[in-house]
Amino acid sequence: MYQPSIVIVPLWLIFIYQFLLLAAHRRAMVKAFVAQDILENPEHQLSVRRMFALGHRFDMKVLSMVVGIPMIIGTVVLYFTSHIALGIAIVMFVLCLVLNGIIVGNFYYFKTYNNYYDIFMFGLVEDDTQAVLKNIYEDYPIIRLVLGVLLSALLPAYFCYQAIHLNWFAFDALWLQIILSVVSVLCIALAARGAIRSKPLGRGQAQVSSLSILNKMVPDGVTAMSWAFTDRKAQISFDVVTAEQGKALLRRMGEIEDFHDTTPKNNYLAQEKPHVVFALMESFGNNILIHDHAEHNDLLGRLRPYWQKGFVFERFCSDYDGTAPSLANIFFHSDIQNISQTIAQHTSLGETPFEVYKAQGYKTVFITAGNMMWRNLANYFPLQGVDELYDQNNMMEIFPEAKASLSYWGVADEYAFALAQKLLEESKEPLFISILTMTNHPPYKVPAHYHLKPLQPACLQGRYGNEDTERLAVLGTYQYACDTLGGFLQAIDKKDTQARQIIVAATGDHHFRGVYVNQPKEVFLAKSVPFFVYLSSDLQTQMDLSFDKNRVASHKDIMPTLYHLSLSQATYWHGCGRSLFSTEQRFEFAYNEKSLFATVEGVMDLGAQPCIAYPWSSSESGWKVEVNSRPLTASEQDKALAFQDFIRWQINYLVTQAQS
Repeated sequence: MYQPSIVIVPLWLIFIYQFLLLAAHRRAMVKAFVAQDILENPEHQLSVRRMFALGHRFDMKVLSMVVGIPMIIGTVVLYFTSHIALGIAIVMFVLCLVLNGIIVGNFYYFKTYNNYYDIFMFGLVEDDTQAVLKNIYEDYPIIRLVLGVLLSALLPAYFCYQAIHLNWFAFDALWLQIILSVVSVLCIALAARGAIRSKPLGRGQAQVSSLSILNKMVPDGVTAMSWAFTDRKAQISFDVVTAEQGKALLRRMGEIEDFHDTTPKNNYLAQEKPHVVFALMESFGNNILIHDHAEHNDLLGRLRPYWQKGFVFERFCSDYDGTAPSLANIFFHSDIQNISQTIAQHTSLGETPFEVYKAQGYKTVFITAGNMMWRNLANYFPLQGVDELYDQNNMMEIFPEAKASLSYWGVADEYAFALAQKLLEESKEPLFISILTMTNHPPYKVPAHYHLKPLQPACLQGRYGNEDTERLAVLGTYQYACDTLGGFLQAIDKKDTQARQIIVAATGDHHFRGVYVNQPKEVFLAKSVPFFVYLSSDLQTQMDLSFDKNRVASHKDIMPTLYHLSLSQATYWHGCGRSLFSTEQRFEFAYNEKSLFATVEGVMDLGAQPCIAYPWSSSESGWKVEVNSRPLTASEQDKALAFQDFIRWQINYLVTQAQS
């Protein structure tokens, strides 16, 4: 007699088992990443309960596919043959292995990036895969995690085999078999839909609170990964757009309908043409820098005197949370991090910073302490106006001692700066040099010859790592990177060695990852990086500079600022950026992708639903906000949305115009 209960009941028990694992995973996420005062605050109790309830619905939606599909197929196959125990057990082992591996990985991904799986996860393939895997092996308890995931998949698979092979759940009552089968199909369909009366459960319903950290606890790893694939698919295509569409977006932001800006006339700059050096520093985040103390926890090293004499914008953030997207945004006006590997990889955009400087008579140089074939940059940069490229291989040829510092990400930062110094001293024409550093990155090792200045790893207790040796390592590479930049400034500050004035600027590619964030108090700090600009007092006298350390800005403002400091009557694509030394109030905002939008009035949390704003604190620290939030006005929300649309329109326009 055909008895579908032989398959249905064991798989329902596996459904319950996996549901409990997913629920436990979410509890662990909440315990690790949500501040206790949020969980204990009566105002957030309803949101917390909604978060768990909605999260369970997403879990059941995932399990309806992981368990439901094998259940339906298994009951059909059982009608034709009873020898299915091993086959179903193997299928369940593979599915449970993948599912549990994904949810465990999501925990550590969140620990590193302060977010569930998103498009940055594709860096595993697009970056140096071997180096990424080595990072993962060194940073996390991989062996224990793999064994745990294997065991969690073996248990249900073994149970499934035994239950089906030995007919544990066979019974003869036909009416019970019919009821069980019908109810099971209906329950699977309901779980897959995730809702009864409303539209099917999806991303649009995943908001439960005005606190983004609670919203981030809703999706399980599989759900988050599916969203990442959707985002990825949307990101790699280019649509034909019109100039009028871009102007309409600028109007929504309340800005002038012009895509270009021009630096003012400056006779001194037109004749002298100072060198410009811009360093994009690995993980140079304010969330570590706030712990700097000159005597006890020296994170700046030789950079300190220049930090004090130069200009440091504190209310500043990265536009994106990864090296590749930040690089693409700053140099290519692109929100597509792997644009150098897309169908547009052979397209010269024509509006890049390198082209702006070349048009003004500069030689353009890009230096990376890593490998220039990363992201196909060796082929893409020349198309975008870079005259000379240098990477770890060139440095090991020029400085043989650099080989001793080689890690799987590149050589020590000091050799990138030493090469820049060499080029500056030898050049008879103005240079625009961009540098990408590497040392402040896992595996967090300073060169053997470097002697650490005083550090206090206890400053990161409760925020990063499990022991002081781990904290000391990250503080050490952070200090080394800053100290190396300071050493470079010391070297070029010797006026007798330089024929031209030199402007030096530096910022972080993104915040320092893996540091605990106290939301919402640190909503801006979580994404904040400093923007440092240094130019001699002689050069300062040649221009009118208005400086406010708390001016709200982000990566979009870097190149316009450098253009205004170094170029006379140069026309450039503004990308909604402006000179931070100008008194003009145009584009007075900062942005971090899908996370925040900040203005002079405060920080808008784009991860909250509905979106809310936190006013700036009156304290001296530029990144601090008050915890009393308010809802966004319609105009504020529309401006933030318009800018996000402008970013996507911008790269579509530049690519399609260049290809036409």
